Amino acid sequence: MAYAKDNLVITLGVLIAIIALFPVVVPLAVLAFVGRHALKNTAPAAQTTVTTTTTVSTTVEPVREVAKPVETTLQPAAASEPAAPVALTGSAALMAKMRKSSATSGEKRVVSASAERSTTSARTTTSASGGDEDANADGRVFILHGGEAAREIAKELARGASQAVGASVRVLQMDDFRDVKFDQEPCVVIFVVETVENAQPAEAAGTCLRWFNRKRKEGTNGELLRGKMSYAVLGLGDTNLLLDRQTTTAKDCNQAAQTLDSALAQLGANRIVARGEANDAVGLDEAVEPWSKALFPELAKANKALEDKKNAKMCFLYGSQTGNAAEICKNLAAEAAEKGYPVQVCSMNEVEPDDVVKPGAVITFIVSSTGDGDAPDNCDTFFTRLKRKAKKEAGSGGHAVQYAVLGLGDQNYSAFMAVPRAFTQIMENMGAKAFAKRGECDDTLGLYEQVDTWTTSFWPKLAAAQTNADRLRAGETIEEEDKEVVAAKVEPEVPAKAEQSKLEGVPPLAICRSEVAWLEKGVKYEAGAITPGPDESGAYTVASPYMASICEHRLLTNPESDRRVLHVAFDLGSSGIAYKPGDSIGIIPQNSSDLTHRLVSALAYDGEKAFTLNWKSDSDGGEKATHPLPHIKTPCTVIDAFQKYVDITSCPRKSLVRMLAEHCADDAEKTTLLHLSSRGGKADYDTQIRGESASLMTLLKRFPSCKPPLAELLDALPPLAPRLYSITCAPEVAPTTPSVAFSVVKYQIAGGEEQLGVATNWLDALTATPAPVPVYIKPSLKFGLPEDASAPLIMIGPGTGVAPFRGFLQSRREAAKLGVTLGEAILFFGCRKRDEDFLYDSDWDGFVADGTLSKFVCAFSRETSEKVYVQHKLREHIDDVAKLIANGAYIMVCGDGVGMAKDVHAALVEIFVEKRIFDVADAKAAEATLAAFTKSGRYVRDIWS
Repeated sequence: MAYAKDNLVITLGVLIAIIALFPVVVPLAVLAFVGRHALKNTAPAAQTTVTTTTTVSTTVEPVREVAKPVETTLQPAAASEPAAPVALTGSAALMAKMRKSSATSGEKRVVSASAERSTTSARTTTSASGGDEDANADGRVFILHGGEAAREIAKELARGASQAVGASVRVLQMDDFRDVKFDQEPCVVIFVVETVENAQPAEAAGTCLRWFNRKRKEGTNGELLRGKMSYAVLGLGDTNLLLDRQTTTAKDCNQAAQTLDSALAQLGANRIVARGEANDAVGLDEAVEPWSKALFPELAKANKALEDKKNAKMCFLYGSQTGNAAEICKNLAAEAAEKGYPVQVCSMNEVEPDDVVKPGAVITFIVSSTGDGDAPDNCDTFFTRLKRKAKKEAGSGGHAVQYAVLGLGDQNYSAFMAVPRAFTQIMENMGAKAFAKRGECDDTLGLYEQVDTWTTSFWPKLAAAQTNADRLRAGETIEEEDKEVVAAKVEPEVPAKAEQSKLEGVPPLAICRSEVAWLEKGVKYEAGAITPGPDESGAYTVASPYMASICEHRLLTNPESDRRVLHVAFDLGSSGIAYKPGDSIGIIPQNSSDLTHRLVSALAYDGEKAFTLNWKSDSDGGEKATHPLPHIKTPCTVIDAFQKYVDITSCPRKSLVRMLAEHCADDAEKTTLLHLSSRGGKADYDTQIRGESASLMTLLKRFPSCKPPLAELLDALPPLAPRLYSITCAPEVAPTTPSVAFSVVKYQIAGGEEQLGVATNWLDALTATPAPVPVYIKPSLKFGLPEDASAPLIMIGPGTGVAPFRGFLQSRREAAKLGVTLGEAILFFGCRKRDEDFLYDSDWDGFVADGTLSKFVCAFSRETSEKVYVQHKLREHIDDVAKLIANGAYIMVCGDGVGMAKDVHAALVEIFVEKRIFDVADAKAAEATLAAFTKSGRYVRDIWS
């Protein structure tokens, strides 16, 4: 302990007296030794009471006893004058400086080995064994100490680190180094290690140092810590403890730190700052203080990299309008999880681009395009924000990010693969690296078969991408995957014998990320509901619709026909919503109340019980932009959830079948459902589920022991999607009352069960019991009237596909009234019979009579012995069609995309070749010409399947 200089004088005086009395007994060497010892311990007597620390140890139990403060009172050298303070040196000076900020703020602290909890974020408690354990921090930044002085300095460094860089720091004894779990999760570790007598590490550092040094000596562990640990080493030593007193530098007394630093580097750990070496003989502060100032900025960088790495997930993100992309994405994510990858799977709108596009991220986008090339509803917000990010952070926003894109589409649509290709371009613009070639899977050629082909090569590339993630983050360069598009070829399937394929290729169970929190009965709550518009920008959208009323409804078909086609108009009031010919109106429907109640009863749920949804505590932990399953507006009752928010009528996809199998009490039922969900059960799935248009209710009747939990079922069911209907009028005629025409869908499936179309039957019922209808306008980008009204126009629309052309012609009529010159226009329409389903018949006669329409051609498919369709009428009027096309006609097709659109396209190819339009000589040249027309907007199809 330190003594005042005055005490030194007294000590020397006493020694001189002893020498005078005993000149033979006391050699001069005693004087030199004691004088040197006294000088080393010189320190100020700032107060008359000094707290000294004595360490008491025992060998009775293998537990190190905590050091206890002992107070001693020292008399001042002169009673009349207080001793003047003298500057601190050594570790005492360092502690004082490091605590200066606390002292000036008025914080009073007594330093003891039973260190109290810190008031900073680096909260520590001292255990009986002398180690420290974090009470609150959940970060991956650690300070490990070995030695008594190292312990105190470690805690001060932790306080400084948390204040300077905001890092959550854990302080541990070096013997507890395995608690860092550096082999499991990336970490940043600061080692403060003492070297004691004979160049040995302090006792508390020995085990740790020897372990890392042994691993280094094995010579096969060069990658052990690569990508897992960033570190810095601070050594504490004292040249006075060296056997060779001729060496006096800090380097000479810090062998333990040198050994540890070298071992960590050779094991692949990333050194964030050069090793610090302090010599207590000259004052620890001379080295520790500047070293800590250099450490904190680098620690901040390392901590940020750690957070980025922690937040960089293997993400599977989908944008899905019809549910195909969501199904495929969830299946891939489930398989990735089964392979041991930590995955995050969700629709894109559930996350923010900044939360997933981070250094080290591996992202798989599975996305489709809508007819006009718009992003699906559940990824449109993400898509827009990603484009903004790419523009703002061009070349840098995708640093160390790897991605793959799987596109889904239908080549019958004019904007085939527009959105998947846009995702590729956006990610490239940000500097991201493609780890797999973009897949483009065409629904007309077998969607799921092509997906299977693409994923065969996807898995090894995903594994390589995960391995490369740390290297990219560290700034290394890797070979980029060729961006050539993969249009998957489907190999012919060899049927397997039933007994061999029974449970072949059962898919992994999809990840359920949400859990149900039930509300107590009787507790009042504000029920979740669709939020009426307008939104913040003043627009009415699918997320913020207008609550319209039905102002007109009439039957367009013969009441005796089995076809029921309705004309329905919606009153938009004073909303100011605008539309144009070719636009669609979106309807947000509800499921049948009767079906909903029967379904809830079959599932044995309490339909009136209310609940909300939370993220599962063991979910991926990634950043979320929304609450779980955002399409379900909670809190709500079980009945409301199934009636308003999820699709319960569509054909169950394999992921749903797989989930249902998991919750069958009957083993035979479980095995059957597993088979139907498996690769080996594809034929049976196609026959028994797809072929029979089965629904969830169908399966619950067939497999009555199936009782899935609510959270799993809601997560497995697709959202109840809005329905789009072409507007059948012009704003010049009906500015606030757009109308639509639709067939009310009803049909029977195997077993006599009746299936009802969701939206059409709901709207039909509302004509009898009026209620508000959530609506919004979906603008069309290409399907519409040409800007040049004098350009010729060919319109092809059988059935309800003719609806938008009524609006086209109304608008042309109003333009003609204003003196606009109209080009020739011909309309091809098709229906069964003139007296059964000839939609809007009087309107067409009027348009022809006033010259708005040059020619109206109708194909009646059931009035003759041979069925006649619109494609036949196109060939019948080949001269008129060829002349209009040669004169620059726009070709507009609306209706069924499964059969009609393909047949019409084939007829147009034949017309091009036969009439040598634009010198087209063969089908290949005709296809190329029509493709060019599609790109320029002269051949546009608004079709559905």
